[in-house]
Amino acid sequence: MPFPEDLSNDKPNTREIYPDQQDDTKSENDKKVRSPRALGRKKDFRPIILCLGFLLFSLGYGYAQIEAELSMGVTYTDNVFQLSDYDLSRWKNDHPNLEFAETTDDLNIATRLDLAYPIPYRWWTFTPSVTASINQNISNTDKYRHDALVRLRVDRHYWSLTTLYGYYPYIYYRHYTDSDGSNELEKYSYERNLYRAELVVRPTRKLTTFANIRYEDLYYNQYFTEADGNRITTEAGARYSFPIFSLQGSYSYRSYESTGYKDVGADDGSYDSNFYRGVLRMKAMPISGESTREQSWQPYLELVKEDRFYQGDGDWYGGRAYHIYNTKAGVNVKLSPKWNLSLDYLHIFRNVDSPNDSVVRLKEFSENRLSAMVNYKF
Repeated sequence: MPFPEDLSNDKPNTREIYPDQQDDTKSENDKKVRSPRALGRKKDFRPIILCLGFLLFSLGYGYAQIEAELSMGVTYTDNVFQLSDYDLSRWKNDHPNLEFAETTDDLNIATRLDLAYPIPYRWWTFTPSVTASINQNISNTDKYRHDALVRLRVDRHYWSLTTLYGYYPYIYYRHYTDSDGSNELEKYSYERNLYRAELVVRPTRKLTTFANIRYEDLYYNQYFTEADGNRITTEAGARYSFPIFSLQGSYSYRSYESTGYKDVGADDGSYDSNFYRGVLRMKAMPISGESTREQSWQPYLELVKEDRFYQGDGDWYGGRAYHIYNTKAGVNVKLSPKWNLSLDYLHIFRNVDSPNDSVVRLKEFSENRLSAMVNYKF
């Protein structure tokens, strides 16, 4: 599956994900567009931000060196479109509304390149960096992504501050039957802009605290502009290192405001979410001998729960609530100072509460993912 933006406080190769359940499926009768509409998007200043990010790599002191990391991964999922049991049954019986799905399981191939340019100055270190990633599914080829991130991190002794901009030009979820009179299946896809800032403070050698805020704009394609909106997410947490393991916990609050539904008379899909996250990570253990400098392995367990409550009062969103559980277990294997291997298993389950039986039938699902990724540091 696609690489997530760098949301953890650990090194990028830990691959712990902060599950981003941004894709809210729509029923075939929930689409309110009467006729195709041309996009009218503000292109804002993202090209300027990207250009500035690359420009930073041409500046700085002569003794600064570019740090590069190349990652290649493969993920198998048994429910690539996150279909409910009801939809899975319809797909097996060749229902026309699900003919877009070549398979219900799939294999995703992903490649990511990270470039960082640390610039030390006295007791400060300034590190601009960029990340580019490409993802492609093997069977369902409409599921591909080309994403980019630009960061600037400032470090000083016991604290660091990171600002980030991410651009996701194409995120495709699935097809839905059009209801504007053509009765055709249309892609449900969108582009996303991400702005994020995070402060990390280490008051003691064993304790790390962190807080971040992010703002996102979501722009859907011309058939689903009623789903346009923006999200604000805040998070606070801490990690403490014990002799043989570390524990990390955090709480996040998210508010999604739907902004496009009024233009076409659709239902309000706004929601509020509470996230609870816990991570248990063992200390790095040597593969052989007593030193972890050259080779080591490090298992971890991550649990995340999201409680999402929709704010609309219509038949479709009124009284709807999601309870999403993510359970992940993995291991990071340091093969050498430059090579790292990550293996993990993720189970996602979405439980749905709603007075509308159709919502429960169409929205509840489970998914299993098996992933492997190898990293090489230049």
